[in-house]
Amino acid sequence: MNIPTQLETERLILRPFVHSDWPALHAHYSDPECTRFTFGRSLSEGESWRAMASMAGHWALRGYGPYALEHKLSGAVLGAAGLWYPNDWPEPEIKWALSRAYWGQGFASEAVRAVQAMALREAPDMPLISFIKAENSASINLALAVGASLEQRREFRASAWHVYRHPGYAPQRTEIKALDPDSAAAQALLDASDRLMAELYPALDSNHLESAAGLKPSNVLFLGAWVGTELAGCGAVKRMAAGEGGQAYGEIKRIFVRPELRGLGLSKLLMQHLERDLVERGIGLARLQTGIRQPEALALYAALGYQRCGPYGAHEADETGVFMEKILI
Repeated sequence: MNIPTQLETERLILRPFVHSDWPALHAHYSDPECTRFTFGRSLSEGESWRAMASMAGHWALRGYGPYALEHKLSGAVLGAAGLWYPNDWPEPEIKWALSRAYWGQGFASEAVRAVQAMALREAPDMPLISFIKAENSASINLALAVGASLEQRREFRASAWHVYRHPGYAPQRTEIKALDPDSAAAQALLDASDRLMAELYPALDSNHLESAAGLKPSNVLFLGAWVGTELAGCGAVKRMAAGEGGQAYGEIKRIFVRPELRGLGLSKLLMQHLERDLVERGIGLARLQTGIRQPEALALYAALGYQRCGPYGAHEADETGVFMEKILI
């Protein structure tokens, strides 16, 4: 990438931050209405300076970052806009922040369009979003005005957020591939899955949950789902040998996608890959157990052709879930 340090529009110069910019930016950061959906409170002078320093430092760490927005005629600094990718953000984004005195005059959309055009020219492979808190209607309207479209809703920092994809940028590639259950990433997903089951079914016997150790033998396929470079979910199938008078089958042991990355079809992709492995091995039956307090999971399995074949739980009157199965071949 060769991201320029300065851009120009009809009314604005987008340039690097300098130390004297911080009082103008403090007009934004000290206004609780401006920071309502970001910091959630007004910032002190020292905090505003550090916020500006973080944007300036972003250039040193990433090779790109936000610009100060300088008005050509007056020389006033109106706010900031540009590329932004904190470590916990889902993808690189175009961000903007404008002091309230300049709202409603088209400055933010003018700056964002300049950043869009520059990024498409200089970094066409960078997936660009704007990551906006769900209640922030003004920023959502701006994202829509510059051509971004709602791609997904997700939980982030205990709040609802929206991902808006900028025009000309495809979503990050989704990939399903083998995952080592001994890895820290896999263990984190398994632990999150266990916590979810414990919350939904506090009385559930732990024997219903296959431990990570139980997913390691050679008769188990363990898969991960990646969105770009981010591990989003996992799935596992255990190949069960035929018993006396029975038939071999595959038992789906885990399907779990991190809550903030649901809605991208990852569970369905994991299921299809696990089923494909069974078919390739000549195993014609897949079975699973799922909880009755997981309507989304029940709906997914039904849509994939699974049918209920009995309850499980302490006894039928107090069932915690159901067994389901599907004939593959």
